[in-house]
Amino acid sequence: MKILKRLLIIVVVIAVLGFALGAYMGLVFPLRVYEQKMGPYTVAYESFVGPYAETGPVFSKVYEALKAEGIETTRGLGIYYDDPAKVAAEKLRSDCGVIIEPKDRAKFNRVRRKFKVKWLPARESIVVEFPIRNMMSYMLGPIKGYPALMKHAEEKGYKFGMPYELYDEGQKKVFFVMEIVK
Repeated sequence: MKILKRLLIIVVVIAVLGFALGAYMGLVFPLRVYEQKMGPYTVAYESFVGPYAETGPVFSKVYEALKAEGIETTRGLGIYYDDPAKVAAEKLRSDCGVIIEPKDRAKFNRVRRKFKVKWLPARESIVVEFPIRNMMSYMLGPIKGYPALMKHAEEKGYKFGMPYELYDEGQKKVFFVMEIVK
């Protein structure tokens, strides 16, 4: 009987800790979903083909190259073109980069030939916020973020526009964004 009681206590403690960890990471409670104009953004980036889980070093490469030019940023932006449920991991296409802030545009214009540059215009978008707690947030966020985007688009009768992820280190949030196409 004592062993059963101890085993039950251990199971309850593990369950409570699991729930607390899930809540802390943003997995337990509903995400904030809203519509808002996002952009415009000037993005310095590198293209990547391969598993989305392997894009971290690509973001770091762009960030470090800009930092070497005297341009620091706290916002990254990733465009993930393919659905990993439909495309083989080694064929997934993405653009991984950082947002050039308005205060750094003059500096950036002097070195822009060294980078691929993409301009994303301001667009009405569906936005889902997910907290950045640690490196796992970048892997767990899409599990909740994309289904919330798709559900909202379906409920509103929108077509699916181009999605992207905006990583805001200052706000400690990942914003999953999809252009509204009516």
